Amino acid sequence: MAVESTGEQAVPSWFVPPGESDSFAIIAIVFVIGAIYGLVYLYATFDRWAEHQSKGTPLAKTIPTMLAIALLYELFPLSHFNVLLPISAILIALMADWSRFHLNFGPGGTRAAAPETARDSKKD
Repeated sequence: MAVESTGEQAVPSWFVPPGESDSFAIIAIVFVIGAIYGLVYLYATFDRWAEHQSKGTPLAKTIPTMLAIALLYELFPLSHFNVLLPISAILIALMADWSRFHLNFGPGGTRAAAPETARDSKKD
């Protein structure tokens, strides 16, 4: 007896025919969206904590800016952007912090009181 061979291969186990739903793909999409949401939530929580801890310190704006840049580099492939983009954002935040502490002029050109430090706000 001769066995006829059509030359076709067996359908792989992961193949889903057209018109049917792929439950594994839906679970994977939900997992990826949940992982991205969890990462953003953790960064936001840490950013809020870092901002609270850095209140009144010289790097109150720089630290959250660096955290936002780190989040972008983790979520998106930013290798095609120039390195000057995050450096300029950090420098802008550093200048904002520097000006907050060194250019404290109130109304009328008089020197305003120094910003409250973290030690001053923890009085019980």
